[in-house]
Amino acid sequence: MKDFVVLDGTSPSEFEETYGEDVLRHAIFEEPLSKVRRRKTVTVPATASIADTIQAMNDAHVGCALVVRLRKLVGIFTERDVLRKVALGAMDLRKTAVEAVMTPDPDTLPSSASIAFALRTMSVEGYRHIPLVDSEGAPVGVVAVRDIVGWLARLFPESVLNLPPEPGYPKTVDGG
Repeated sequence: MKDFVVLDGTSPSEFEETYGEDVLRHAIFEEPLSKVRRRKTVTVPATASIADTIQAMNDAHVGCALVVRLRKLVGIFTERDVLRKVALGAMDLRKTAVEAVMTPDPDTLPSSASIAFALRTMSVEGYRHIPLVDSEGAPVGVVAVRDIVGWLARLFPESVLNLPPEPGYPKTVDGG
């Protein structure tokens, strides 16, 4: 029985870097969303067709479009809306306006909100995207869960860049 060792998970990992828990906590609670690199923001008028909106999202490689009227945010149209409202409906995608299937009056945040607050909102509400607006309600961007994950990964660049090319456990003795 002397050959067995029980690991308690408290020993430092070879992938740990100099960022301690305090640094990470400070970054998440103190850094504003404006520090998170975000993907392109697609905005469309409320009268745009569903087909044109989906095409714009595909062209920009994003999962949502912000719907505006008179430069103010009035809704968000996401991949979930496509699956839940558009895919099952019998509508003409070229003639139906996106405002008919968007999520109206979405929750928004200012760019000055903390990353922690955005994560909490996304987690509690089940959002993948949160529109960012200025003080007058005009959209200034969108923060996505994947943007925040990218921001977190940049806090630990060596650990992330030194991971093996394939996830998972070693498949051979040589790999372990």
